[in-house]
Amino acid sequence: MKNIYRVVIASVLAVTLYASSCIAVQAPAATETDETRNMLIGYMLSKQLPVMHFSDKVMDDELAFAAFDLYLKQLDFQKRFLLQEDVDKLSVYAPGIDNNMLKGEIVLPDVGYHILAKRMKQVEDMTAEILDAGFDYNRDESYETDPDKLKYATSLDDLRSRWRKTLKGQVISRYLDLQEEQEKSLEKDPEAKNELKSDEELWAEAEKKVAKRTRNFFIRMHQETRQDHYDRFFNAVARAFDPHTNYMAPAGKENFDIHMRGSLEGIGALLREEDGYIKVVNIIPGSASARQGRLQAEDIILEVGQGAKEPVEITDMRLRDAVRLIRGPKGSEVRLTIRKPDGTKETIPIQRDVVQIEETLLNPH
Repeated sequence: MKNIYRVVIASVLAVTLYASSCIAVQAPAATETDETRNMLIGYMLSKQLPVMHFSDKVMDDELAFAAFDLYLKQLDFQKRFLLQEDVDKLSVYAPGIDNNMLKGEIVLPDVGYHILAKRMKQVEDMTAEILDAGFDYNRDESYETDPDKLKYATSLDDLRSRWRKTLKGQVISRYLDLQEEQEKSLEKDPEAKNELKSDEELWAEAEKKVAKRTRNFFIRMHQETRQDHYDRFFNAVARAFDPHTNYMAPAGKENFDIHMRGSLEGIGALLREEDGYIKVVNIIPGSASARQGRLQAEDIILEVGQGAKEPVEITDMRLRDAVRLIRGPKGSEVRLTIRKPDGTKETIPIQRDVVQIEETLLNPH
């Protein structure tokens, strides 16, 4: 196996090869879809990957179809959105991927984005109707959970049936979890028997939780941008050369660098997205937040301000976008407007510093 260490720097694109078969491609940051940028990235990938990759693959029809298959999987891996007619429309663009990229013409991700957006809205509406209608739990039925064994739905009715069974399965699974939790609670405290929920209450709670999770799922889906689709398309092309070859968009490259260094510059808090809010999970010992002392686990971050600048509201913002606002260079100040568990609000100024991260920590900021 070869060891390749080479860096090729273009004016707006850097391609870094490392450790035999692993390639990371970093592009410049872009908050909105930049057509010129994407054209240049496509052209650079088509030129540099065949030359620099150890596999000696070329940009031809075989690679184009391999890239298309990977792109289709990441577009709708579980086959819960696209119809077969959508796949047929997208397939028309597969043979031209190699030639289009060489000419700097990137078409497929834009077409895929608009098709998926249309189906996503239709599915969101139908899932709301399905959950409102409820389920017949006495009806014996089954559904396939392995995407590789599934065919794409042939109609919206077919898709509705697939989602109905999926949601029903989720409710049943959640009901069984709640039932098990209740039984364990009773084992620990037999006196709590009078506090047990009825079967009807458990089913209602399970349905409520699945409905909430489904709504949150679509909120996250709607936050996907056209640029996200372009970046995933570029990653599909890179992976067509080798499973361990990836295109890294700016945010991905930033996180990769952080984990390679074992440190970052930020406030030192572990965050998660919950019900549209950014919640503090934990404070890293010795970090800027720990030394400041006012930010605590379970606090919800409502706004992020850079020093004296006007704060930005981050409710319903993607976690990764909120993180980019919270992180910053050592010595700079970030002002967090937070809501405490008791409902009180306050603004906390924190001076960013270097945060040493352990291997087990996820999403430190």
